[in-house]
Amino acid sequence: MLRLKTLLVLSIALLFTVNARAVTLSDAENVFNNYDKDITDLQKSLDLYDQVITGTTDQNIISQAYCDIARTYLTMGDQAKLTHTDALKDYEAGQAAADKAIKADPKSAMGYFWYAANIGRVGQYKGVLNSLFMLPDFKKYLGKAYAIDKNNFNVLEAYGEMYYELPWIVGGSDTKALDYLNASLKNEPNFTLAMAIIGKVYIKEDKYDKAREILEKVINYKTPSFRADWALFDKPLAQRLLDSIKDKK
Repeated sequence: MLRLKTLLVLSIALLFTVNARAVTLSDAENVFNNYDKDITDLQKSLDLYDQVITGTTDQNIISQAYCDIARTYLTMGDQAKLTHTDALKDYEAGQAAADKAIKADPKSAMGYFWYAANIGRVGQYKGVLNSLFMLPDFKKYLGKAYAIDKNNFNVLEAYGEMYYELPWIVGGSDTKALDYLNASLKNEPNFTLAMAIIGKVYIKEDKYDKAREILEKVINYKTPSFRADWALFDKPLAQRLLDSIKDKK
């Protein structure tokens, strides 16, 4: 009888083991995509991405998971007031994760993009002089991403933001900024970050009516490509920009 019970328990345990489903990228991404509702979902998604990596030998999946980790760390840095983390350490961790993504798949456009994006954040965090000092590396990795995928809306938006941020003496250009930002929106029409940066360019050019139009569009957008990013980053940014020109004509 005891042996029968033991065999029954083992059989049930084996059944659960066989039916247990490995964590997938979709599982982790679904958690990440709701971080606007629960900021701790950022850390939870990191844990899930780690499980994806340890549960597969597929280098493409591993690379994509590291890309998602790089994105998550960048987001944690951007939301450091809510995550109570060290923003600089988050961006540096994001850069390290992107490096692993590239090593797993040297043809990963998003690996190079997230490496560049985290470099850019480190530069912004440390100030204007450091941003200019880190510009060559930023352009190097963004250029590699662009060479792999010239229609990547994230890459195009990053170029647009770069040309907006740079002083004209080192290559800044509002015209180029708008060209890249509009190209980004052509490839991803619901990308509200690109819309918000276009608003920035219009403000810089004293085109306040155009700026108000697109910033109000961002604030009231119903179907953003990335709802959580829109809720906690793009929409607040658009509102701040709109408030900054309330008395401008």
